[in-house]
Amino acid sequence: MNPAKKFSFSVLFVLILLSGCMKPEDEFENMQELKRPEIQGRLILGRKLEDPYAIHNIRKAYSNIKLARGETPIDEIKANYIYLRFLPKNDEEWGLLQNDSALILYDYPLDYEITQNGDLYQDPSIPDSSITWQYCVIPVNKKIPGIQHEILYEVFIPSDVQSAGKSLSGETGQFYQDLELESARLTGNLTKDDESVIDAKGSKWTPKGTINVWDDVLARFIPLTHVSVHARWFTHVETDLTDENGYFQTSPFRYKVNYSIKWERSYYSIRNGMFLQAWYNGPKIKGDWNLDIKGGEAVMYATIHRAAYKHFYGDNLGILRPILKNGNRTKISYRDSDGKGVFWGNWSAGVFPDIQVWGKTRGRYKPTNQIFGTTAHELGHQSHSQYVGDLRFWGTSKIIYESWADAVEWALSNDEYQKLGQKYGVTAAMHYNHRYNTHNKWPIVVDKDYSPIFIDLMDHINQRVFFGQTYPNDLISGYTLSFINNTLLGNSSGLKSLREGIINHKPDYVDDYQVEELFELY
Repeated sequence: MNPAKKFSFSVLFVLILLSGCMKPEDEFENMQELKRPEIQGRLILGRKLEDPYAIHNIRKAYSNIKLARGETPIDEIKANYIYLRFLPKNDEEWGLLQNDSALILYDYPLDYEITQNGDLYQDPSIPDSSITWQYCVIPVNKKIPGIQHEILYEVFIPSDVQSAGKSLSGETGQFYQDLELESARLTGNLTKDDESVIDAKGSKWTPKGTINVWDDVLARFIPLTHVSVHARWFTHVETDLTDENGYFQTSPFRYKVNYSIKWERSYYSIRNGMFLQAWYNGPKIKGDWNLDIKGGEAVMYATIHRAAYKHFYGDNLGILRPILKNGNRTKISYRDSDGKGVFWGNWSAGVFPDIQVWGKTRGRYKPTNQIFGTTAHELGHQSHSQYVGDLRFWGTSKIIYESWADAVEWALSNDEYQKLGQKYGVTAAMHYNHRYNTHNKWPIVVDKDYSPIFIDLMDHINQRVFFGQTYPNDLISGYTLSFINNTLLGNSSGLKSLREGIINHKPDYVDDYQVEELFELY
């Protein structure tokens, strides 16, 4: 790239960052300070452990059993998995790994002691601005992606022999359980509790539990649905998605497992700060994990997940889902400091986030409905940009793309809370009306680009009746978010083209006079 082109691209990128959506801060003057003491911080590793599933340890256990018994129901042990780590050099390579459904990626090694739980980890040898090593366990017959990697060792997981479709006799099945037990003993991973249940008939157990999250509007815990829960013992990993009740259940284990939540789905990942994958790392236990998330960054991740899930998978009121056409996951960054929300767009082609959401105002945590709304707002921008294309999106008048995102935030938040209010019988949520900017002609008291023009088409409130003569005379109601998205948004580059679109595509109950009255003060 010649210097002139390089300079031009750099200037364009900076302009995009500066002009990206910066959602104005809602001022909650009477907002109660919300305590969020549940802070995890960085995960800290201790000593390296001997993995009982490493093939060299399994083979030692096999030799011991064969020596003691004289014969075994199987002739040899062959690895069925490979434990390796990848080092993606850019977001494109990282996206290739993340989009591979056969890979369950961790950003910390699986054969180290965890001395302090945390919600993020970065290899000390890798700068925070770069993607850290990604660890995973893959079947031996899977082709390894062509990304820089290091094979750490081969693995044999006995419980997966039967799940691979092989029918095991009672003797063979018992042998595999004994093999796992002997390898755990040889590697020093057999606790006194484990020794007390050496009888194989009663030793297996199923990790399960319920995940709930606090919501400030409902003033109660609600099930955290469709979130990815992991149960892991060394390189044996099982996952499940929570159901509508927040319940999860994985395949069985024999020993204590490390529970965790990975804040990602196929279409999006949530980050702690600019670059690091967000986690909730739970306890290492042999029993149910029932978690109520109320404090710290975890409640913010969970609330961002709720809004993102609604956009990408749930009831998004019929608008275009904000799925990136290039196949990458949307990178949503949570910043635990004062700030607003920003949509940068998918311009960086690197490790930078597409969306950022800040969690505090004047040092105080924002209520969960504001975090939900900001996430819905910024993803509304992404839906819009994917619908019309990035170049057309940034060429659209700011009052159009910001007013549309405000409408998406308002409509999705109301839909979310009103339905939850009905479900739990919470009056405040049943009648929830998400805060939005009004449009006063004079004096200028708000950023006019964040106008309620699209909300005016949907709601049943006439601003002039409620607020006075300096506000628009809104005589229109009954439009839906999906109708605006599918019929008006694509051809609306400014207020003039929006007005023309409404006149040309108005329903029978709307006339030209009502449209002219609405637009008179815009």
